[in-house]
Amino acid sequence: MTNLSPASPRRFVALSGFRFRLWPILFAAVLMQGLLELGRLPARAIYRAGEGMWADHVSVFLLFAIAFQALLGFAAIMVMRRLLPAADPHLRWPPERSYAGLAVLLGVGMGLVMLVADYWPVLLAQTPPDPSYSKYPLDSAGYLLGMITTGLAEETIFRGLLVGMLVVLVPGRLRIGSLDLPVAAYVVALMFGLAHWKSFTVDPFYQAMAQQVYAFAWGLLYVWLMERSRSLLAPMIAHGFGNFTEVAIVIWLNALWS
Repeated sequence: MTNLSPASPRRFVALSGFRFRLWPILFAAVLMQGLLELGRLPARAIYRAGEGMWADHVSVFLLFAIAFQALLGFAAIMVMRRLLPAADPHLRWPPERSYAGLAVLLGVGMGLVMLVADYWPVLLAQTPPDPSYSKYPLDSAGYLLGMITTGLAEETIFRGLLVGMLVVLVPGRLRIGSLDLPVAAYVVALMFGLAHWKSFTVDPFYQAMAQQVYAFAWGLLYVWLMERSRSLLAPMIAHGFGNFTEVAIVIWLNALWS
């Protein structure tokens, strides 16, 4: 018998297999903040100890902080693998398609979006966007190196460790339109935005709010890349090229409009 009844419309938002647990989310938030701060402690100590050597080149602190945070992230993933074997940190070379080229293009686009969102008033006025960046070529090179390698630390911690852990401990998938990701992706994307809370204390309000919005969006995009490539490589590339693009243009405009 032929069924002539119309098919049920596909819901725009759908939640499946979800099991809510509060304690893993709270633990992930504490772990996130702890790893980020612990990575900054030795970087700050080394920077202050050699302050006479690098003469206020803050990029040195940035590079040390990224290195220590990356090491802590990798160490935490090793512990997670022992305690939670079902968790997949995607810490592998892409087994098939790497999505590296797409990650570069997305990263450049993200950098342009961040540039406009963060600096649109000064861009319209054609004044230096951020004079806090040093004019010394070596320091500028240090900042750009830090930007391109940021993903080594932040993607290891946020996507590899935290998403990997919460996918197991807070299972479920949330589909919004054609975007279908683990619930953990949305939770960690929110944490990723909140990790930039200090912007509210040092930046204009519009800039701090913009960072919350695009950090959440980028956090989802990084998980999308991670799931499709089954590796952290593409998210690391997109993250690095996004930050590099914005800061490179800011440094160039500082020189052009100063």
